[in-house]
Amino acid sequence: MKKLKTLLSILSILSLFLSAQPASAQTPEKVTIAQFGQSKFLIYLPLYVAMEEGLFAKQDLDVDLKFAGNDDQIFAAVIGGSADFALGDPVFAAISKEKGGPGKVVALMITKLGLSGYTNKPDIREITDIKQLNGLRVSSFPEPSTTYTILSEMKKSEAPDLQIVQAAFGAQLATLEAGKADIAVELEPGVSIAEDKGYKVVLDINKYSDPQAVTGITTTEETIKDRPEMVQKFVTALQEAMTILHTDKEKAIRVALKSFPELKENIVRTAINRMLAKDVYPQSIVMDDVYWQRTLKTRIDSGDLKKPQTTDTAVDNSFALKAQQDRK
Repeated sequence: MKKLKTLLSILSILSLFLSAQPASAQTPEKVTIAQFGQSKFLIYLPLYVAMEEGLFAKQDLDVDLKFAGNDDQIFAAVIGGSADFALGDPVFAAISKEKGGPGKVVALMITKLGLSGYTNKPDIREITDIKQLNGLRVSSFPEPSTTYTILSEMKKSEAPDLQIVQAAFGAQLATLEAGKADIAVELEPGVSIAEDKGYKVVLDINKYSDPQAVTGITTTEETIKDRPEMVQKFVTALQEAMTILHTDKEKAIRVALKSFPELKENIVRTAINRMLAKDVYPQSIVMDDVYWQRTLKTRIDSGDLKKPQTTDTAVDNSFALKAQQDRK
């Protein structure tokens, strides 16, 4: 009987101890984010920093990364309920709104793609004027990618004889080597990989494009209404990750090396330095009104959107603003 009383006493103390612990410490809230593509991309480094550095865990979130394909597919994953957030082109929220559908952008992640063009042709020198692209074949990610849109605008303005060669993601170098293009335009680390192999970087697309809302975090009004604390925690972690990228580059490099073990360290360093120098990542993840409106204008010009929208139609900046304020 004495042993039984002792056991019951221990169990009672243990129960009191466990009940005193925060529930979130025992059961982190599960969150799924659908990312563009079928694998990790270096340009999405802020997300991986938040995951690998425990920034989501610090917010009591258990984040699962899901690769969902094209931008329309990741947005569909959110609308369909198989993901809480989408990381990709945020304009699909605006397109959905125009059709009477749901969708809200809660964070800005990328303002420029940091695109560069490289070549294996010794007679092509550095492009310092758009007109120099006349008569050249330049590879691009498929329409309606931002890359294709930028090159199309360059063609319309001062390079009417520019030939845009569409090639799938990951096929830019192969397109150049097959003799189907004179210049291959690509994201990092593809550019730095090509340069490491001896190819010459001759085109900085960054010079010919203004910052805009290239990539963002999208969710639904229902998620915002039903789980506002979760949305705030998620956005807060992303803002902290973005701050790390700008203030502690070595930490970001370590995360990149872990996330992309197949890449040499010099390539990772060169790629990250280039992206930071080209202002690929904003200091704040608050959706800038000017950037958003530039994105909408591009889509109106291409016919994807029919008419202008106010920024708050498809954007909810409240979470990013709070995250920014909390960092001060």
